[in-house]
Amino acid sequence: MPLDRSIHAMSPQPCSDLPAVASDAVFVDHTELRGRACVVVDGPVLPGCALTLSHWPTAATPPALAADTSTEIVDRYLRLATRGPSVGAVTNNHYDEDGILGLWMLLERPPIDDPRRTLAIESAEAGDFRTWTTPWAPKVALALAAFAERPTTPFPDVLRALSSQSGRNPAGAICAAVLPRVGALLDDPLRYQRFWQPMWSTVEEDLALVDSGAVLIQELPDVDLAVVRSSRVLDPLAIYPRTRCSRVLTIVADELVAVRDRYESWVRFASRRVPPRVDLTALAERLTASDPLAGGRWRYEGVAAINPRLLRSGPGGGAMPTGLDPAMILDELIATYASADADPLSPSYDQAPPMDLLP
Repeated sequence: MPLDRSIHAMSPQPCSDLPAVASDAVFVDHTELRGRACVVVDGPVLPGCALTLSHWPTAATPPALAADTSTEIVDRYLRLATRGPSVGAVTNNHYDEDGILGLWMLLERPPIDDPRRTLAIESAEAGDFRTWTTPWAPKVALALAAFAERPTTPFPDVLRALSSQSGRNPAGAICAAVLPRVGALLDDPLRYQRFWQPMWSTVEEDLALVDSGAVLIQELPDVDLAVVRSSRVLDPLAIYPRTRCSRVLTIVADELVAVRDRYESWVRFASRRVPPRVDLTALAERLTASDPLAGGRWRYEGVAAINPRLLRSGPGGGAMPTGLDPAMILDELIATYASADADPLSPSYDQAPPMDLLP
């Protein structure tokens, strides 16, 4: 059963009549809105929402603003002369790179020719889709991720939010703590090298392996599938810029085999058509029945997951080697995709994403 997130499903709205974000607007934790009128950046429609600037599948973003990332949607919104009612609160229900950069851009409103604005859009793409053309973009994305993680954050407010015993979603407190630092990071990413360098070193090693020819990337455009063969697991930041395919089959040393649906097929992707996701549960059951190795089973994590995988795993959920021939798995996968993609009557999967998603 495929998951179709076509941008054409959104209802039109005249852009000139859209709500206008007040010049003194502030970020408000979504748990503290209490029905207050707000603009949601990179998230779903929330109570009191006057406008969503989001590529999420359930967001009612005006089609004229459609873009691949929420940050680019904000960029398009800022270019409009809106005449709608003024809104003084902007919010988000989770923390990630695209969300925090979109919030910063909406509140900061850097000039169109400000280099930070361009870097913010590029970094949001690197954060969400792991694709990039300038290396500063993934470095900014990696730093923003490190800002929100317990072992690496330099901000006491983030640590307090992550350590809270209240059970409250910490995303709002994390966004509030990081937002004042985003402009400085975009202005001088090198200053924050200690936050992005550890992960970037791994990416550079993987890039060198790819460039050496030791990694084979084969694209099967008819089913939008990339087949990546390598001697070890590679960071997506080293692989995804090399292929536009939204489905990726990774074969590591002919033993570890996994399929992943990229994030592009979860959001309302605008720059090109991305085929709907296909439920691979039945394929997982067939692979489990035929796999000669004991102690594990094949499973598919579901079309509604952010980046779902088809893989063989054990009780702990980690990837396990398979005794099946990778060529056979590839043939089964191609047949499954081809059959689903060719069926115009295949129903769409329309489950709303979790409201408290915190990637």
